[in-house]
Amino acid sequence: MVTIILLRHGESTANVQRVLAGRLAGVELTDRGREQVAKVAQELPSIDAIRHSTIDRCVDTARIVASNRIIAQSSDVTIEADSRFDEVDYGEWSGLALDDLRTRAHWERVQQSPHTFEFPGGEAMTHVFNRAVDGLTSLINDLGPGQTGLIVSHGDVIKAMVAHAVGAGLSNFQRFGVQPAQFCVLHVQGQTMTLSLGGSRISGTTLGGEC
Repeated sequence: MVTIILLRHGESTANVQRVLAGRLAGVELTDRGREQVAKVAQELPSIDAIRHSTIDRCVDTARIVASNRIIAQSSDVTIEADSRFDEVDYGEWSGLALDDLRTRAHWERVQQSPHTFEFPGGEAMTHVFNRAVDGLTSLINDLGPGQTGLIVSHGDVIKAMVAHAVGAGLSNFQRFGVQPAQFCVLHVQGQTMTLSLGGSRISGTTLGGEC
């Protein structure tokens, strides 16, 4: 069995400001966010590989986890940036206040039919789903039996991977949620993943899931 931990970055300045950060430069972890990550790092099991988004708030989160976890582990632990785990390119929505976005005509479509939506000037959610699942599958294939990998990414990207893991597909990914510095665990056995959330588990057949 292979284990994958999906960890969202710690609280960022954009989270505090309640704006949709996307890939905008200058969005950093807050002091509270750094403390969150340092604390959650102590809850994680031994890690054999870390993959993280190339965006600063995830890079910093991965570094904090590594500094708290890898000291007692093998020097063979690999830490790599992977753009497949980058934040959604929200295009013209980037930097806008969430409260304002909720009044826009397309907001309900994003919530109810994300598999049909492409952000104006940005990325289609189907592309987000496919690249995230591709990155997840690659890490699973890189790990050997009994090994654990950590993916540090963003809320919507993690939700996409979770939806894939339980066979819900992109059309249902808004049913899931993940807060800053929260994590969930995927246990991969053959072609089935089991998702652990707060002590409970949800299973789903993973390969060939809907998009």
